[in-house]
Amino acid sequence: MNLTVLNEGNLDLKVSRPNLYQVGYELTGFLATGSEELTDYINVYGQEESYYLEKLSSETKEEILSKYFALPFPALVISSAAIVSEEVLAIAKRYNKNVLRSQYLISETIRELKFYLLRQLWIEEVYEDYALMEIHGIGVLLTGYEDAKIGSMIELVGRGHRLITDRNVLIRRLGENDVEGMNMLEKTTEKDHFFIENHRGRQIDVTSHFGVKSTRKKKKINIVIHLEEWDEKKFYDRLGLDVEYEVFVGEKIQKITLPVRKGRNLAVIIETAALSYRLRRMGLNSAEYFLSESQRIIRENQEKRGLNMGNKTMAMPVRKLKNEFDLKIIYGEELIDTTYVETTNVFRPSLALAGHYELYQNSENRGVQVFSTVEFKFLESLSEEERVENLKRYLSYDFPLIVLTTGLHAPEYFMRLVKESKHILCRSPFRKPSQLIANFNNYLETYFAPTLSLHGVFVELYGFGVLLIGKSGIGKSETALELIHRGHRLVADDFVKFSESPTGDIIGKSARIPYFMEIRGLGIIDIKTLYGLGAVRIAKRLDLIIELKEQDEDSYITSVGGQAEKQEILGKSFKKETIYISSGRNAAVMVEILVMNTMAKILGYNAEKAFDFGMKLLNSED
Repeated sequence: MNLTVLNEGNLDLKVSRPNLYQVGYELTGFLATGSEELTDYINVYGQEESYYLEKLSSETKEEILSKYFALPFPALVISSAAIVSEEVLAIAKRYNKNVLRSQYLISETIRELKFYLLRQLWIEEVYEDYALMEIHGIGVLLTGYEDAKIGSMIELVGRGHRLITDRNVLIRRLGENDVEGMNMLEKTTEKDHFFIENHRGRQIDVTSHFGVKSTRKKKKINIVIHLEEWDEKKFYDRLGLDVEYEVFVGEKIQKITLPVRKGRNLAVIIETAALSYRLRRMGLNSAEYFLSESQRIIRENQEKRGLNMGNKTMAMPVRKLKNEFDLKIIYGEELIDTTYVETTNVFRPSLALAGHYELYQNSENRGVQVFSTVEFKFLESLSEEERVENLKRYLSYDFPLIVLTTGLHAPEYFMRLVKESKHILCRSPFRKPSQLIANFNNYLETYFAPTLSLHGVFVELYGFGVLLIGKSGIGKSETALELIHRGHRLVADDFVKFSESPTGDIIGKSARIPYFMEIRGLGIIDIKTLYGLGAVRIAKRLDLIIELKEQDEDSYITSVGGQAEKQEILGKSFKKETIYISSGRNAAVMVEILVMNTMAKILGYNAEKAFDFGMKLLNSED
């Protein structure tokens, strides 16, 4: 992280938790003793917190910081803009506390540190007797009845789905609600094939029989399916209303139990289970309903933006946040369409509740407000007069909404003052404030990220996000349509909107209404209705760009061993390949082969090098 050491305590301390805590209440003298934020988390503070500290008298500062630095948290990271006095460093030195300075402002410091810690401190565990496959883009764990599991896996691979591993899945927790499964073997050379092995020791070479397109090394896990022998006395869910979970490396994964008996095509049922998961995640029931609702929402949003937003070009209505996280509105239901979130910041109002309001005087800092048990414990530590006065002043600012953690019972005085101030108050499904803030931050960072719209067709082939570009009329949409017919997925047609995710990936989605294509001679067609949910995706990471060009005499011969072109999108460079279109050439098949060849190179196999090696052997024999 290229941090500067301001005070060296014990730099050999081990950081065991990938969590950060932004200091607030502690600078007022209030300490939630025993909380994991002050024992295990790396603490951070920025410019506003340092300004608050500098206003304190030396005696008060000495008393507060002595208690704070005596706590066992591993380190304090200070943003680039924060003021750090010699007085503060002297107290830190007395308590042998690590104090480090970041090269970034506070929001970027938190973001960069968070992702670095997640990468360094992920939790992993091997789960025996579990297989992992990618089915319609969904990571599916399979376990249970062995013969049924092996048979369904073989059929699923034959139907075009992809095998990660047939047993002993290495499962890794990358972050909140982010669990990845992988094959324990390296699989980096052409000799490392994928196999399906039954309990009798017989193997099927998946790579040789079905090709590299039928395998991949790792996949995010979405659901786990248990196969069990049919029990006539047992009740099996027929409506799909009850959701069960199974815990892997500390994270809950949705669990589905499928009974096995003669006459049931398990492969089809497992495919349907994967599609059903995607359907729930997308919140859709039918194409007609989706289209009518999309049109209605677009019209309403356009009207509301024109009436209420003035010159605001980037804002999110609170209703969108409510729907995304299933927030329960307590007060202000009538305001959720006319109130907007305009910043990615998510705040716990620690200093404001203590009477320090400079942070909120800047409108850019008035983001989503989060209240947990700690906030109310702090309020209870104040006198009644000070508590009410600070709350009234705090509620006089026009932040978009206040979010309570789940299971929290807010006191009557707080509910009354919020209602009088006409703020939106809601309850989240998250119990921990750190989890709430992490999920909100990720979503808001993605929503407000810089975007770029490009003319082209964005499709997913074998797990790769492929952007087809080329001049108008070259056949991009027709090529994509044939790819969809061959089992691949449409992300966006005509105009693709790209944005950078918090993890640095470039994510593409439709810039207009999704799932529709324009085909010359046919007009507008609904891909989701014609081909089903398995043929579309809401969004996808960009991996490869393919340009379609007309064949001419100069481009008749393709060079071997040349360097691939690059194209930059939102500051990130992507490999760009070219396919020449002419009569007798199937563009869709060529796109498939190009993507599979790219996959083979990633797995360590290079066809050009293998060809050269074979030619050398022939020449040496001659």
